[in-house]
Amino acid sequence: MSDLPAPEDAEARRIAALKDLIVLDSPPEPLFDSITRMASEICGTPIALISLVDEERQWFKANVGLEGVEETPRDLAFCAHAIHQDGLMEVLDATADPRFSDNPLVTGSPHIKFYAGAPLVLPSGAKAGTLCVIDRSQKQLTDFQACSLRMLADMVSQALTMRRDLIHRALTVRREAEEVLRAKEALLDRTGRIAGVGGWVAEMASQQIHFSEQACSLLDLGSTCVMGTKAALGMLTGDGQDRLRQAVAQLASKGDPLDLEVCLSTPTDRLMWVRLAGEFEFAQGRPVRLVGAVQDISERLKHKAELKREQELRHQVERHAHELKKLLSEREEMLDVLTHEVRQPLNNASAALQSASAALQNTHDAAALDRLGRAQGVMSQVMANIDNTLASAALLASKDAIELADTDVDTLVAVAVADVPSHARHRIQVERLASTRTVQADMGLMRLALRNLLLNALKYSPPDTKVIVRLLDWDEPLALVIEVEDAGPGFDAELTPRMFQRGVRGRHAGVVKGHGLGLYIVRRVMELHGARVDLVRNTPQGSTLQLILEVAQ
Repeated sequence: MSDLPAPEDAEARRIAALKDLIVLDSPPEPLFDSITRMASEICGTPIALISLVDEERQWFKANVGLEGVEETPRDLAFCAHAIHQDGLMEVLDATADPRFSDNPLVTGSPHIKFYAGAPLVLPSGAKAGTLCVIDRSQKQLTDFQACSLRMLADMVSQALTMRRDLIHRALTVRREAEEVLRAKEALLDRTGRIAGVGGWVAEMASQQIHFSEQACSLLDLGSTCVMGTKAALGMLTGDGQDRLRQAVAQLASKGDPLDLEVCLSTPTDRLMWVRLAGEFEFAQGRPVRLVGAVQDISERLKHKAELKREQELRHQVERHAHELKKLLSEREEMLDVLTHEVRQPLNNASAALQSASAALQNTHDAAALDRLGRAQGVMSQVMANIDNTLASAALLASKDAIELADTDVDTLVAVAVADVPSHARHRIQVERLASTRTVQADMGLMRLALRNLLLNALKYSPPDTKVIVRLLDWDEPLALVIEVEDAGPGFDAELTPRMFQRGVRGRHAGVVKGHGLGLYIVRRVMELHGARVDLVRNTPQGSTLQLILEVAQ
C-alpha cells in the first residue's frame, strides 16, 4: 500500500494534465456542441454539459440547456465527485443524497434532481472532467442510455486529446520560426552596417544641437549645422519625439543606452529612417551635453525587410519539406483513429437508435419516438460532418488518380437517399429520364457527393416541399447528368462565385450553419472524376445543381 500515490499527488498530476490540455479554454466547437446535444437527446434530459474541473472551479466546454452559466465553484460541482469514479456516476434523487441535499444547485437554480456523469479520461489516465446529463425530475438511465453516455464521453476524451496535439504542434512550429527569425535579425544587425554616419552634440545649457558636416549632408541641412532642440525634434515624424524624450530620460536617470531608430522628414521633405545613438558627458556629476551619432538606415531597413521575407519563405519551404512526411503520417494515424475509434461507435449507436425506433413503432409512444427521431437527426448530422471531414482531409492531399469501376446508377441514387435521415426521405422524389444504367465512378465518393447535395437541398428548402433527383442523358457532350432540384430560397448572389470553395456557408435565417465542407467536397469529387458540378438554376423559388459525368468515347 505504501507504493500507492497519495490523493494529493494524484490530484496534482490530474491538474497538470488539465493545464496541458490547452484546447479546453478555446472557443466553442461544433463537434463538442453536437456530441452534447446528442447526449441530451439520447438520455432525454433538458441539460447536458461537457464539464472541466480544476482546483477551484468547474467550467463548460459545451453547454446545452444551461445557457448563461459559464462556471460554478468546485465545491458545488457534481463533476468533482464523478471524476473520482471509475465509471458512470448516477444520482437518481439529489434531494435524498446526503452529498448533495444541501447543495445550492439542488435547493436553488437550476434545481438539480437527477445527475449522471461519465468521466473524460486523458491518455495519461487523468480525468479532466465529465460528459454529464441533468434533469430537474427524478429518473434513472436505461442500460442503452448509460452505455451511450459512456461512449460519447470516450469520443469527447479522444477529440480533446487530438485538438491538444494539433495545437501543440502549431505552437512548436511557430516558436521555431520566431527563433530563426530572431537569429536572422541578430545576424543582420551585426553585418548590415552601412556608411554615412554623422555626429551631433546637444548642449544642455543652450538647448542647441551642433551637427557635423557629414551629418548636415546626411540630413539635407545645407549650411545650417546648428539647430535649436525644438526645431530638431520637429523633424521627427509619428511618435518619434515622444520616444526620443523617453529614451533621453532613461539615459539620464538609469544610464540606459540611447539607441533609437526613428523616421524623420528632412528640410527638403525627404522621409528617411535614421539610427540615433548617444551618451551624456558630465561635469561635476551633472550632464552638460549629449554626444551622439546619426546613421541613415533607410536602405538597411529596406534590405532587412526584403531579407526577412526571403528568409521566412526559405525557412517555410525547408520546414515544409522536412515536416511533410511526418505530418502526412500523423494525419493518416489521426484519420485512422477518427475512422475506427469514433465512427464505429457512432455506427453502433445509430444502429441501436434504429432498432429502438423499430421496437417502439407499435407502442404508440409519441414522445419517445419523437426523442428518438431527434436523436437520429443529430446522429446523422454528426456522421455526415465526420464523413465530410475525412473526405476533405483525404481529397486535399490526394494527387493520385482514383480507381473507377462500373457503378449502377440506380444503386448509387438508392444508397445516397438511404443516407438521409429517415424522417426526411419521403421528401425525395426520383425521376429517371435517362436510359444510361451504369457509369465509370468511385461508388463511395459519388455517394458522398450526391448525399451532400441532398442534405443541402433538404436543409434549405421548406419542410413541406419535395427535393427532386432527376437522371438525364446528354448527347452533346455524351454524358449522364444527375440533377438535384429544390424549392428553397436559392443561393446568395454574392456567394455564388465562391459557393464551391472550402469554408463558404449560407446565411439563411433559421438554418444552423455548417462547416462549409459540403459543396466543396462535391466539387473535389467531381474534379477527381474528370467531371463537374454546375449551378444551372438559382431563384428565390428554388435552385438546381447538376452532376455532369461525361461518358468516355
